[in-house]
Amino acid sequence: MLIKEVKIHLIEMEGKRPIRTMFVIPGQLRSQFDRRATPGHEPNQLCFIRVITDTGIEGWSTAFYTWGPARAFAETWLDAFRHELVGADPLDREYIFQKLWFANRFNWLHPWNMSYADVALWDIAGKYARLSVAKLLGAFRDRIPTYVSSGNYPDPERFVEFGLEVQEEGYKGYKLHSRLGPEADIQVARNVREALGDGFTLMHDPVQIYTYPEAVQVGRALEELNYKWLEEPLQEWDITALKKLCDTLDIPIAASEWVFGGSHHVATLLAQGAADIVRGDAIVSGGITGLMKVAHVAEAFGVACEVHERGPMFCFAHAQALAAMSNCEFFELNGVNPKAPTEDPLVKNPIQIEEGYLIVPQGPGLGVELDWEEIERRTVEVL
Repeated sequence: MLIKEVKIHLIEMEGKRPIRTMFVIPGQLRSQFDRRATPGHEPNQLCFIRVITDTGIEGWSTAFYTWGPARAFAETWLDAFRHELVGADPLDREYIFQKLWFANRFNWLHPWNMSYADVALWDIAGKYARLSVAKLLGAFRDRIPTYVSSGNYPDPERFVEFGLEVQEEGYKGYKLHSRLGPEADIQVARNVREALGDGFTLMHDPVQIYTYPEAVQVGRALEELNYKWLEEPLQEWDITALKKLCDTLDIPIAASEWVFGGSHHVATLLAQGAADIVRGDAIVSGGITGLMKVAHVAEAFGVACEVHERGPMFCFAHAQALAAMSNCEFFELNGVNPKAPTEDPLVKNPIQIEEGYLIVPQGPGLGVELDWEEIERRTVEVL
């Protein structure tokens, strides 16, 4: 079996592509920045990637981040990866992973771009073997406790309102993405704990905006409020400060979500004692292959690998990977409607959540069933 062709469908989605701008967060010791999105004017298009073999088996993926018009991304991605994939055996995933990993240096692209190819290769392998990706990896479970993450709301009361919605739907936890400055974040954390009660699992992720003293201040408050972990409190590259923070605080520090060295960086981070929990996902870590490497490194150090979520198609990829991990406690649903968290107009079988547990799809490959009529209706161009 060989890869015959690689195609990208540009698919029209709802709304317009947002305009993202940075702004200064008030109330901090030094200028720290956050990002806000406002409605744009250009079409909101999704890059749907098809890796097609000479047997007719296809592997699928979607480009979650394009950082610009989808067509420009698709042309760049195909120019970098199509000739590396066509003619290759799709079952030689490790060989292709290593080749694309080293190619990142020469392609001048974010390392996550290779991840889209890797996910499609795992989809092919599962379909070829007539097994789910989880079974190929060596399944550990078929249900995963699930929590929901908030947005960063200008109105602090919205964190409480959304948390109550999450709790009412039966999820196993709630993570705050409050980035209002340390004093305001502490008050939000306190209000949410009071509203949701002492027994409900809570986490806090300020997305790297604190200075070290601010991280200590917030961390101490979260310890008193019995939060489960403090995630991305500092810039991910600042290993010295992260180690100092881990040594200072009792609350576990989760780090490594937004670094591009994959398992290599995670090994360094853990060897330095600069994280109590590591983060990974099937985009930033280098696909399912790279994510499993991160999880296994973390397992060797005796720590959890909690996985970040990246949208509908990667919801399937992450479900399959997490089903084969013994050191990941939760599945994250990020920025979703708690009542319908996995709905996707392109998917016939959205992943099911039952009583706060994600049910791992058991179909071959990623287990996704696409609505091809809807894909064809929305496709504006195939490259």
